Amino acid sequence: MLIGFRCRDDTPAPAPEATQTGNLEIADAVTLLLPETTAPVVSSQVTSQEADADAEAVEILTKLVYGEAGICSTTEQAAVVWCVLNRVDAGGGDIIAVATAPNQFYGYRPSNPVPPDIEALVRDVLARWRAEDSCIGSVGRVLPPEYMWFSGDGTHNYFRSAYRGGTQWDWSLPSPYEEG
Repeated sequence: MLIGFRCRDDTPAPAPEATQTGNLEIADAVTLLLPETTAPVVSSQVTSQEADADAEAVEILTKLVYGEAGICSTTEQAAVVWCVLNRVDAGGGDIIAVATAPNQFYGYRPSNPVPPDIEALVRDVLARWRAEDSCIGSVGRVLPPEYMWFSGDGTHNYFRSAYRGGTQWDWSLPSPYEEG
């Protein structure tokens, strides 16, 4: 099930079509169209500098997720990426600056591996984030924008809306990552 949200100008966002599995897949996020009079959400005109920065961001986020949530569910791993992206959206810098900021994400190590499954997840979340920014409707966000902090107990991460205290996330958004 996909949930709706409102665009930045407070108009209702259109709901994208679900795939056969009921999930918004990365390929769908890349090819979804805005209303018929507009261009595709993702432009094919990406400079080599942007591609290099994107590749570096994917590698850093993959290493961060490995260190912070490598043993967690796919949904919890995605939430770590969304946490970084929430900070980016709040003006904390670009993805690389936020993910590598000192004393912020203790699981990030430049020497961490880049497992293909986590890298694919990171790419999926980034595609969803970019699609969301284009106001196409619900994209499968698993962590609301106000949740920018978390701590863990070695098994699970607990996301909060404030550095100290705040509201703990209750996982009430539907996850596009089927887990049994």
